[in-house]
Amino acid sequence: MYEINPFDLNDTGKAVHGGKVFAFARAQGCRPSEVLDFSANINPLGLPPNVKAAILENLPDAVHYPDRFCAVLREMLARQYRLKPGQLLIGNGATELIHLIPRAMALKKVLIPAPGFSEYERAARLTGAAVEFMALREENGFRLDVREMVDTINDNAGNGIDAVFLCNPNNPTGHLLSKKEVISILKAAFHLGVLVILDEAFIDFTDAPSFTGEIPWYINLIVVRSFTKFYAMPGLRAGYLAANAATVSRIEAVQPPWSVNHIAAVAAAAGLCDTAYIKESRQIIETERAYLRKALSSLPGLEVFPSDANYLMLKLGAALPDADELSKRLGPFKILIRSCETFRGLSDRYVRIAVRTHKENEILIARLREILGGR
Repeated sequence: MYEINPFDLNDTGKAVHGGKVFAFARAQGCRPSEVLDFSANINPLGLPPNVKAAILENLPDAVHYPDRFCAVLREMLARQYRLKPGQLLIGNGATELIHLIPRAMALKKVLIPAPGFSEYERAARLTGAAVEFMALREENGFRLDVREMVDTINDNAGNGIDAVFLCNPNNPTGHLLSKKEVISILKAAFHLGVLVILDEAFIDFTDAPSFTGEIPWYINLIVVRSFTKFYAMPGLRAGYLAANAATVSRIEAVQPPWSVNHIAAVAAAAGLCDTAYIKESRQIIETERAYLRKALSSLPGLEVFPSDANYLMLKLGAALPDADELSKRLGPFKILIRSCETFRGLSDRYVRIAVRTHKENEILIARLREILGGR
């Protein structure tokens, strides 16, 4: 088994994130570029061409301190969403911003759907906030029951819930809430003074509109966005949040100076301009997700859950290997998948598979057929 940083483990000693490509490559005795990484939900097209060009062009400027306010990127996003620059904050990836919010907003008790992204819970607990979970039920396809969430907000307001974390589409299930459903939650939360933190890390892979442009209408809304997934730049670390200016000021006040490096900022700005890359990415994900879901569903004992994102969650039948064993068997083929055991509410019978290129997806299916059987 390959090594994992102890700071990236949960209380069971299991890794809480995918994308362990460097450690996995060392364990398999290969280069990271040889690994077929289905564990991290990154755009299979890789860095946009103009992002690569921007990195090379701006590399000489790395000798200077970066613009700590990321003014150029902020202004680009403000124009795109018809906001003021003061309603936006650039961060060292979305995860940094997720961790800054509970501290800056002095949250006391948060509501989190489960299964969901583990950093919501960790960010809340690190600031001393209590956490209440709303279980997503398997019999409902792990879809969020919006009425139940609204009722939970109403019922528990007196017990001190002051924020709700939502991921749309949800990770790891891939379920996308409609605009109407999100607004229902926002309105219920607003009347009770509850903050809604809406993580849209995967929204770019869908045709759904972002709520970033809705910031002027919802004072209790914080939208968190990421350049990591869609623009395939997890190693550069860039993300942003949008909220009313007073909220942004509070969060910015606890952000370390020079949090975002210069190369990450110019790369993110360049990515926003590559409309051809954006269009091609969405087309590929839609086509390959459909192919992958059909192919996986043909394998015996696998249940594939519907997804609107660039990944699929699977349930391994009782007769199949569990997630750890399946990962071990795929290891010699240099294929890395994501066990969902560390997602609250799931077990070692669940795995998450990223949507990759058609060639890579075919390789995965062929190897799974060898291991699990099927035609």
